[in-house]
Amino acid sequence: LFPEWLRFLKGVVDSEDLPLNISRETMQDTSLMQKLNRVLTGRFLKFLEEQSQKDAATYDLFYADYQRFLKEGIATDFTHREALGKLLRYESSATEPEKRTSLGEYVKRMSADQKEIYYLLAPNRKSAESSPYYEVFRDRGIEVMFTSDPWDEFVMEHLHSFEGKPLRSAEKAELSVKAPPSAAEDALTSDQARDLAQWLKERLGNNVKEVRISERLVDSPAIVVDSDKSLTSGMRRILKAAGKSESSSEPTHDLEINVRHPILRGLEKQRQSHPELAAQVAEQILDNARVAAGLLEDPRAMVKRLNTLLERVLSGQP
Repeated sequence: LFPEWLRFLKGVVDSEDLPLNISRETMQDTSLMQKLNRVLTGRFLKFLEEQSQKDAATYDLFYADYQRFLKEGIATDFTHREALGKLLRYESSATEPEKRTSLGEYVKRMSADQKEIYYLLAPNRKSAESSPYYEVFRDRGIEVMFTSDPWDEFVMEHLHSFEGKPLRSAEKAELSVKAPPSAAEDALTSDQARDLAQWLKERLGNNVKEVRISERLVDSPAIVVDSDKSLTSGMRRILKAAGKSESSSEPTHDLEINVRHPILRGLEKQRQSHPELAAQVAEQILDNARVAAGLLEDPRAMVKRLNTLLERVLSGQP
């Protein structure tokens, strides 16, 4: 009578139309049972939506215990996906800590020129707010939903959109938001930036697929973004944990650099006068970006390089 993702429900259904004189297996295949499944599931979801409006505090308690079932429904049940989307609750940059909001409330707060719903996967709110992927949204005053459950990557991909608004990860390489014009002060010239990006690609080699100038970074020197438009770094980690990671040796990430940042401006000078030091800094910039994205698996080489750089700085070596 109910889909698998509602397996926590228990009860009795009274119906005069059920043919009780046939086997359970045969009955499950009847059109009547399919109709009952749709009707009962729809009524239960409507009940949950009404409760979330009437008694938000009680619904939050229910959601804390049963959210995984609802998210499973979004990933497996196309028929009720839209109704389930209304029941999702997440923390947001527009809410107080530990207070959740719905996608519907997010849409109501959107500005007229915002076309997409943005979300960011991070272990917790503090990590999300300090993420380099979030900083341009913070500077532009654009709301971001903070997701922390690893399942949320698949939930957002399957839900795809809500009330006609596409759901977009803040990590994705082709976001429409740009860094504020005021952040362009003291940036490298276009020729210097282009030459630096080309030099970084040559130095980093097969560690990155592409190096490009970022139009969204504000405070961070660099970030890595997945070159696959259908994957985020979080989803790639999940696939790898499940033994489904790609075996190809081709790099899967691009490096975006912030040519307004003092580190990149300093790197441009050092690559001319001290190329060996600049090469080490370039590798460190990439590893720092990997750490921020949760993608660095073995930090030993990075730590050794960082110690070397610190030794040079403290000894006054160029």
